[in-house]
Amino acid sequence: MGFCMRTLRCWLALIFILLPIAVSAQAGTEPLLAPPEQPSGGEGGAALSVLDKAGLTGSLRGAYWSSNRLLDDREHVGTASTWLKLDNRLGGGFGVFAEGYASREDLRSEGSSPSRLREAYFDARFGQLFLRLGKQIIAWGRADRLNPTDNLTPRDATLLAADIDEDRMGSVAAKAAWNINASTSLIGVWLPSFQPNRVARRNGIREQVPDDQRNWAVKLDRSGNAFDWSVSYYEGRDLSGDLGQDYVLRYYRTRVIGGDAATTIGSWRIALESAFTRTEDPQGTLAYLKNPFTYTVLGVEKNFGDNTSAIIQIFNRTVLNYQRPDDNERLHAVLTSQLDRRQNGVSVRVAKKWMNETLETEFSGLRLIERSGYSLRPRMVYLWSDRIKLLTGYEYFNGSGETIYGLLHKNSTLFAEMRLYF
Repeated sequence: MGFCMRTLRCWLALIFILLPIAVSAQAGTEPLLAPPEQPSGGEGGAALSVLDKAGLTGSLRGAYWSSNRLLDDREHVGTASTWLKLDNRLGGGFGVFAEGYASREDLRSEGSSPSRLREAYFDARFGQLFLRLGKQIIAWGRADRLNPTDNLTPRDATLLAADIDEDRMGSVAAKAAWNINASTSLIGVWLPSFQPNRVARRNGIREQVPDDQRNWAVKLDRSGNAFDWSVSYYEGRDLSGDLGQDYVLRYYRTRVIGGDAATTIGSWRIALESAFTRTEDPQGTLAYLKNPFTYTVLGVEKNFGDNTSAIIQIFNRTVLNYQRPDDNERLHAVLTSQLDRRQNGVSVRVAKKWMNETLETEFSGLRLIERSGYSLRPRMVYLWSDRIKLLTGYEYFNGSGETIYGLLHKNSTLFAEMRLYF
């Protein structure tokens, strides 16, 4: 498929370094839970059994996309990819985890061959202390997909992935959690390197990614109770860039203090998440740099039974020290959601499972209230068998050119994917 040698070396290193560790550790420890019996299948069944015991799983995927996510008008894109995951408890409180993919996008032409080691880390538990070192995804927040406190690790908005969170990218980090009691923990994170969100860039737009080791965060979290909550603080680079007058994306330092809370009352769940972001322009006098702002999401979810649920959220962004941007500054203001002093919106998601939970349907959408901008995403997943999954859906963006959804209209795409798990 034309994958580069660097990609092959990455996968070989992952398999031949981590797999022997997992296999040897598994041979000397009894599993906490007995694995399910595997059907006899000769050498192929034996090979799958060895991989299962080692904690190595994966999938082969083929997909069709009516458009890519690069704003380049390319249509009817075929993709093929391999995803691998290693998840093994080594005993003694130690564990190893790694996940990544190698893919080919646009099979009909000289398309790209993106590959990424999303996560690769070791973790250890010493009594009340939990440590995790390596490349890892750190996702914070209790709201549904709109998370003001999720500022630590980036996403890749150009990746052709059918699942929402598969666009997350890991960052090299050291994470420590001290379990104060059974439900409360104090978490600290240090990110010695910075990696921003990856977004589609129009021709002529460049970026400058700084080398910054001063990215860190702390969080006090309480989970597993009738009322869950957390407070957090992040100081480091902004994952989303500011587009300068020279069409260069720059990533400035930022400070974010936030919190979230959630509770369940019968079949209802209520979640609130909010954050205040202090930028390098606290007075709002610099044209091409974000002003400080607040971002709040309030959601109500209802479980209707019969595998049916729905959630509705309202959100608000308020720009502090707001000054109306002039015509030259409008694109930057649209991209950073600071064209207006306040941006209000609503999101909905409805999901239901059918046919003994082998068929899952979902519809989600988002609408800005003050301006004409919205997105729609119907999606369906069918479990053909234990090892074959079929996915299809449609992502649609539309609105005026003064909203991010209007600018993303070219990225609207219909997709269908088949996965073979092993």
